[in-house]
Amino acid sequence: MPSPDNSDPYLRLAGYIILPWLATAALVAAESVIVDQAFHHLRQIEPREWDHFPAKAEAQMIVKDFDLKEPSSYKLLILRQSNVKQSWSVLLNGRKLGMLNRDHNDLQTALSIPQETLKEVGNRLEISTQSVSPDDIRVGEIALLSQTRDELANDGEVSVTVKDADTKLPLPCRLTIVDAKSNSMVLLGAKSSSRLAVRPGVIYTLDGHARFGLQAGHYRIWAGRGFEYGLAESEIEVKEGIDSEIALTLRREVETPGLVACDTHLHTNEFARHGDATLVERLITLAGEGVELPISTEHDQHIDYTAEARRIGADQYYTPILGCEVTTKLGHFNSFPINSGSTPAQHRLRPWPQIFANIFATPGVKVVIMNHPRDVHAGFTPLDVAHYDTESGRFADSWELKANGIEVINSGAQKSDPMRPVHDWMALLRSGHKISAVGSSDSHTVNMAIVGQARTYIRCPDDAPYSIDIDTAVDSFLAGSTHVSFGLLTLLENTANGGIKVSVLGPGWSQAEKLTLFLDGRSVDSVTIPKDAGSRPGVKFERSWSPSDLGVNEAKGRFVVAVAEGPGIDEPWWRMMPPYQADTSKYQPYVMGISPAVWLKEKSN
Repeated sequence: MPSPDNSDPYLRLAGYIILPWLATAALVAAESVIVDQAFHHLRQIEPREWDHFPAKAEAQMIVKDFDLKEPSSYKLLILRQSNVKQSWSVLLNGRKLGMLNRDHNDLQTALSIPQETLKEVGNRLEISTQSVSPDDIRVGEIALLSQTRDELANDGEVSVTVKDADTKLPLPCRLTIVDAKSNSMVLLGAKSSSRLAVRPGVIYTLDGHARFGLQAGHYRIWAGRGFEYGLAESEIEVKEGIDSEIALTLRREVETPGLVACDTHLHTNEFARHGDATLVERLITLAGEGVELPISTEHDQHIDYTAEARRIGADQYYTPILGCEVTTKLGHFNSFPINSGSTPAQHRLRPWPQIFANIFATPGVKVVIMNHPRDVHAGFTPLDVAHYDTESGRFADSWELKANGIEVINSGAQKSDPMRPVHDWMALLRSGHKISAVGSSDSHTVNMAIVGQARTYIRCPDDAPYSIDIDTAVDSFLAGSTHVSFGLLTLLENTANGGIKVSVLGPGWSQAEKLTLFLDGRSVDSVTIPKDAGSRPGVKFERSWSPSDLGVNEAKGRFVVAVAEGPGIDEPWWRMMPPYQADTSKYQPYVMGISPAVWLKEKSN
């Protein structure tokens, strides 16, 4: 590695600065050293990952040289980071302190400094990656503190209570806490428990209550409960030694009677061994995002949520279903419901006939979903052009798809072209497959991929979320009555004159801009939704089409799909994750609501 100097590609600081405060996010310490006050753009290898970053990065890595007085007094390194996808190491004097969080969010990270790591003269801090995949990140505002991580956020204690505006009862929800100036998600003086799931700038609370510490400073706090609720916001000035109380109310803005909110693709780090969510944290986040029918789909394992949900009191908010992600070399397939005590399906079988026969042989299984069908895993892409025709919806070499569901939005593994999986689904329908569209989160984490962000609404009685009839929900899924929601919800129904009626729903924080109508998978109409209507809570748009509007003379065998779209959420309270396997360097977050496929009926007399 070349010796650092004051020019690119390295950054250098000689000496040190002692300050009573750190502008990074209102941190206050008895003693603190600013190692680097700037927030840098790094790219370790070309080409540029995303076009919204500058064409030329400041550097490939950070190297900082500095001297210290009383080096033994510093116990913690704190920094700000964002857009981190690959593994970036943080070394201090050649000793690895840890890694940056692999997280697209703008957040603070704290790493403990082992004793005798620092010295008076010639300290060196390095932040770098060995990844060969391009990664545009921002990192900086680096400081050394005399506190430990447990001592850090304790200047003032904040108590937040969130209640339902209608029932006045405490409500499970998500709290997002950011520095009011930088909008960065801050470190919190709270730990996960059987009631809380905590990450930098985020607390999910199971009972609507959260108590946490903050450094002195000015903060913005949001409360939300997923797609069906609005947002509540407050600002607070935390002062040393002074406790604060905040009361917030959330109002349901999207009414979904007879529709059950389902996330069919859920993981934990505890069992999948990647991500960061424990089982208890997953159960709390599900309640906080308003998921009513969660499917446990650990890789090639059967992990039942029921007993643990009952133990912590989360079972009053949803009905868990036991499922499994069968992770084969020819695709990943979620299966459910599974009878308790059953042996997981074999995941090393091939080809497809053996794979599907084995999955459906698992006791209880009726639903099999093809997950992220255009992602590459083990060198294989299920809907690759080599063995799938995107126009006809048919497979080469006599392959037969036995799955009865397909992910068209996976919010944890989005595609660069959000309509590509939708067209794949409609092509399969056109070719005669009986297959339902699915939205899911594929979440392994508390915050990076938000659970239930993409979800599937299934036609099923929902008046008792703790006691949903699983058989009814499964039958509805198999009948194709699934609505894919990613910040919008699109309803589609037949009308008496043989036409259709479309309704687009969403909360006030989600904008609907366009509705496209597809007949047999091909666009037949596109409507611009007025801005004032598209931004209102509840029903944003409604319209009916007659058979002549659709250009239909013969309704038999014809199906219609309606897709609503709008700009995505880039705010910290529900930030959307960029594509996992991007096809282009252009990224624009979006919201989308996809109706079920509705078969047209003959005009009634």
